[in-house]
Amino acid sequence: MKNVWKVAAAVLAACVLAGAPAYFALREHRALGEMTARADSLRAEADSAEAARDGLAGELSDAQSRLEGQGAELEAARSALDSADKEREALAAQLEEARTKIEELSQTPRFDPDGPAYQQLYPDFYAPQPLDASQAPARVIYLTFDDGPSVQTGRVLEILARENIKATFFVVGRSGAASPDTLRAMVKAGHTVGMHSWSHEYKTIYASVEAFLEDMYKVFTLIRDETGVTPTFFRFPGGSTNSYDYGIYQDIVAEMLRRGFVPCDWNMSAQDATKTPLAPEQIVANILSAGNVARGVVLMHDSKPRATTVEALPALIAALRERGYTFAPLTPEVKPTLFNYKNYEQMP
Repeated sequence: MKNVWKVAAAVLAACVLAGAPAYFALREHRALGEMTARADSLRAEADSAEAARDGLAGELSDAQSRLEGQGAELEAARSALDSADKEREALAAQLEEARTKIEELSQTPRFDPDGPAYQQLYPDFYAPQPLDASQAPARVIYLTFDDGPSVQTGRVLEILARENIKATFFVVGRSGAASPDTLRAMVKAGHTVGMHSWSHEYKTIYASVEAFLEDMYKVFTLIRDETGVTPTFFRFPGGSTNSYDYGIYQDIVAEMLRRGFVPCDWNMSAQDATKTPLAPEQIVANILSAGNVARGVVLMHDSKPRATTVEALPALIAALRERGYTFAPLTPEVKPTLFNYKNYEQMP
């Protein structure tokens, strides 16, 4: 029995010794596979890292390009800022020069020291630009409206806007003070706003040159302060020559011209300043009765009672266009229409 176990042990030992190389070979093969897989994994990670590096390098290049572009923009901005600074300095120098000139002019009397005392009244009562009045274009109609603003003025503005026409409004200060929004609407729409006195009371206005200046100065400041536009044109209540001002008419005209203001009469009239309102067709006929004038300054009124004047306006515009006229607002370059001086002392 002992021999049997010895033989079995010997056989087992021989088998073990015979399988040892295969076991170790299998073990080495497995290790090699693991190392190969690890190498492949590391190689993949290296490739990924290389790709990431390349991507970062590209982003860096793009960032550098953007930075260079921003640098160019910054340089351009700096150059523009330098130019703006130089322009600002030049404008500041011009402004200082203008201030100096204004100061010099303010020290120089705008009136004749030996002239009438009223020349020294209201030192800011001057037109905003030197008198020109050199243009007299043909086939042009200047629609003008006196005595407003009133409830009728808004209707007039609507019609003018619809017809694409600019006109001129000679306003009365008392009415304008009650309707400052309407004054601003006139200016915003591109119309000319002129002075037609504050009170429209003939006896008060024409009592003296001083009285006329006082009255006109009030409406002057109203228009300037409410609209931001300094008026240039004015219209005498009753026209430039009337039975109230004949003794001082020439003095008033001379003084207002000296201050740069332009008087404006008319050569076409609606004749609508009547106690009983005229029919619209009569108003149109009155205006057209002036004939085929070279250029026309049309007198109408937009005070509260003049509803029929507003009603006549579309037909009037159509009739004047049919005659070949265009329309424009009065401007300082337009030669004024003035009545001939009349000697009322010799009138019967």
